[in-house]
Amino acid sequence: MSAALHAPTAPGAIFAELHRRQPILASLGWAMLALLLLCLAAAAIDPRQFNGVSVWAKPAKFAASFIPWFWTLAWAWGVLAPAAARSVPAQSILWGTVAAALFEQAWITWRAAFGLPSHFAEDPLGGVMYGLMGLGAVTLVALAALLGLLVLLRPRADQPRPWVLAVGLGLLLGGVLGGISGATISVLGSPHLGGTASNAGGFAPFFWSRDGGDLRIAHFLGVHAMQALPILALLGAGSRGVLLGAAGWTVLTAAAFALALRGVPLSP
Repeated sequence: MSAALHAPTAPGAIFAELHRRQPILASLGWAMLALLLLCLAAAAIDPRQFNGVSVWAKPAKFAASFIPWFWTLAWAWGVLAPAAARSVPAQSILWGTVAAALFEQAWITWRAAFGLPSHFAEDPLGGVMYGLMGLGAVTLVALAALLGLLVLLRPRADQPRPWVLAVGLGLLLGGVLGGISGATISVLGSPHLGGTASNAGGFAPFFWSRDGGDLRIAHFLGVHAMQALPILALLGAGSRGVLLGAAGWTVLTAAAFALALRGVPLSP
């Protein structure tokens, strides 16, 4: 299957292929990696904390999450038919993703530098910007889902059906499941249900709660459907296996979501 998927295996060749498929998204992945390293360095020398963890933890986590986000979308670009990749919908997805992601990351990092919350902020400017961040987050997951639909509807002719299903459904599920869990966190005003609202003592590096429900677990699982299903296809799953994997991942995410709403922690 690897030859049919045109998937190089050497790391250098893989990254070169990413840049060939979608150079803007590939380059942004590297930029987020550099920012992640800067945030980790800042956390090592800056003693300030917010909600029990380093003020640099949140921008570091978001930068880390954007690395696979950008690179997954860049790889998916190569699954699109050439005309589809150049189309207005695809270009709208590209530039909408770039704008929303850079806005989110820039504001989160800026607030961290001043030791202020970017999420659930109570100051006037922070409140306005948090609302805009919500719009940006909705944009990101919606555009990922739209890219998944575009892959399913207009794939390259030489792409095997299981691979098209894995990439397209992965993006579609990642957008939908990530959007539902993210929106629930926003509506409830916190990812924590039961237990303490502090991140101190949580499961590193995500700081998921040890003593109550945490919707961030379901959000993490939902978003990463876009990597889980392609990995399943690369392991040899056929179309039926990919569909079963998609159903199983949805059930797993839904279970984590339900447990969080009931206030059940990841472990006792």
